[in-house]
Amino acid sequence: MALNSIVISDSTTLISLINIDRFELLFRFSDTIMIAPSVYSEVSVLKSAKKVLDKHISLSKVLINEVKNSKKVKELLIRLDLGESESIVLAKEKNLPLIIDEKKGKKLALSFGLDTIGLVGILLVYKKRGYLSNDEIVEIVTDLKEVSFRISHKLLELLLS
Repeated sequence: MALNSIVISDSTTLISLINIDRFELLFRFSDTIMIAPSVYSEVSVLKSAKKVLDKHISLSKVLINEVKNSKKVKELLIRLDLGESESIVLAKEKNLPLIIDEKKGKKLALSFGLDTIGLVGILLVYKKRGYLSNDEIVEIVTDLKEVSFRISHKLLELLLS
C-alpha cells in the first residue's frame, strides 16, 4: 500500500529513477504520480525514458495535468525552470504534496505552504518503514551517483544512520 494516493512530481526524481531502472520505487510512496506537461517533455527527451513514462501513463499510474494559473508559472520562471515552476503551481492548485529535489525550487514550494519531499527523503521514509535495508539504500545511492544525482555526504550519513 502506498503512503499517498496522489503526489505531484518534478522531473529530477523521475529521470533519476528511470535512469537506474528503479522507477517502480515511486509507487510505494504514491499510487499515482501527477506531472505537468513540461515535466513530461523534460523526462521523455530520451526514448527509453519516454517508453517507461508512457507505459505508466497507459496504466494510469502517471497522469499529465495542465496547470491553470499560467500567470503564476510565468512569475516563477524568473527564478526556476519551466518544469519546476509548473510543478509548484500544479501542487498548489491541486493541494497535493510535491516531489522536488532542487534546493531553490523546494524552498519556494515551502514558502507557498506546500508539503515537499525529495528523493533522499523518500528513501529515508522507506528505510524507516522497513521497505528498504541499508544495503539496498547504498546500492540505490551508488547507482544514483553514477547517473549524476547529487547527494551530500551529510545527507548520505543521515540516510544510513
